[in-house]
Amino acid sequence: MTERLDRIEATIEANAAAIAELRSAQEAERAAIAELRSTVNSLVQIVEIHQHNHEVSQRNFEAIMNEIRGIRTENQRILEHLFGRQEE
Repeated sequence: MTERLDRIEATIEANAAAIAELRSAQEAERAAIAELRSTVNSLVQIVEIHQHNHEVSQRNFEAIMNEIRGIRTENQRILEHLFGRQEE
């Protein structure tokens, strides 16, 4: 009987140790998940900033292209005026 009780006690102790290890592992997993969530949130913020910067750059590029078109038109008019004067 004592032998059986000793085995039961050993089993209970082993189970308690296993439960403690599982709890510790669970806490580590919770911490890792929290860190992962934080990292994902940071990455989302970085993507949003890059998207905004890209949109601003695109608008700036379009403004520069419009300015270049205006300068080309102005240059074309100047050339036409100059060549028109030379032909007279």
